[in-house]
Amino acid sequence: MRPVTLLLAFAATACGYTTGSGLREQGIHTVAFQVVGNDSYRQRFEVEINRFLARELPVTTDLMLADRGSADAVLQVVLTDARERTLVRGIPDRTNPDISFPRVREGALEGAVWLRLIDRDGRVRIERRLLDRTEFRATLGENLTSARAEMAEDLARKICLALEDEF
Repeated sequence: MRPVTLLLAFAATACGYTTGSGLREQGIHTVAFQVVGNDSYRQRFEVEINRFLARELPVTTDLMLADRGSADAVLQVVLTDARERTLVRGIPDRTNPDISFPRVREGALEGAVWLRLIDRDGRVRIERRLLDRTEFRATLGENLTSARAEMAEDLARKICLALEDEF
């Protein structure tokens, strides 16, 4: 090992930096997650979050997925809010009188999830509300569907990061 690399590694550990979630020290090595719940008016958005979370959790965290009966903890996630905002309305198309309302040129999708990590003794280890906002621009080929997919992926990443210490 080079002296500079050794020095950097020592400096990083001396400053209190750690890697991983810190949950292993608390006896949590495996986690089961319930199907993501949905308390919002956006139907089936929880399915997209669930899919990204199942993919992201074992990659981003040091936790292993397990079934509920053998897991050290259960991750509960509920989509509490998801709403669309119009940022810039389009100019009405005067050549087509069938269109009675202007299209959205730029919009945003805002969402919130509530997560809880509960160990097998019933103690809540982590409880947080996470927010996300994704914008879309029709002129760039983006729309509400692409914004939903982006937000679902972002929220899944944030959920995994929330399992880290000091998030």
